[in-house]
Amino acid sequence: MELVLPLWLPILLSAAAVWIVSIIASMALPHHKQDWIGLPDEDGFMDYIRRSGIKPGNYLFPDFRTREAMKSEKVEKALKEGPVGHLSVWPTPLTMGDKMLGTFIVYLIVSTLIAYLTRVAIPGAAAFARVFQVATTAGILAYCFSSIPNAIWWGSYKRTIVANVVDGILYGAITGAIFAWRWPH
Repeated sequence: MELVLPLWLPILLSAAAVWIVSIIASMALPHHKQDWIGLPDEDGFMDYIRRSGIKPGNYLFPDFRTREAMKSEKVEKALKEGPVGHLSVWPTPLTMGDKMLGTFIVYLIVSTLIAYLTRVAIPGAAAFARVFQVATTAGILAYCFSSIPNAIWWGSYKRTIVANVVDGILYGAITGAIFAWRWPH
């Protein structure tokens, strides 16, 4: 704790800055506009979900979670011919506040871990460039690469992966700049 306690200000500032920039990037900038696509018969699909009583959760179709299911003709046919996918149903009413708070908490934890790593790598006073180098590298690792395995597994398009990596580089650079600016010199 003594390693990161003196860095409380850059931890808070970097978490807040990344949080604000992430909101702007996802809502206002054009590189995320194609992350999601609409359904051809959205109203009919939503009516079907309501009528079916599908509860909030993550669904897989076809359901091939067991070894036996993987060997079934139904699953083999679906994996060859489709459709194959996953469906996330969120609880309602949908609120943004809890998601935004949760995201800020994640950024706060990431900034705390970056502070710890940077303090271990640079135990004392250091030049701006050195702190920027270490903290930015840690930030890029945290913000760029954590989402790629999920994107690979859950079918995100290459364009989405590239957009997330661009965001991650920006978030890492913001974090590195704030740590370098507020580091003991």
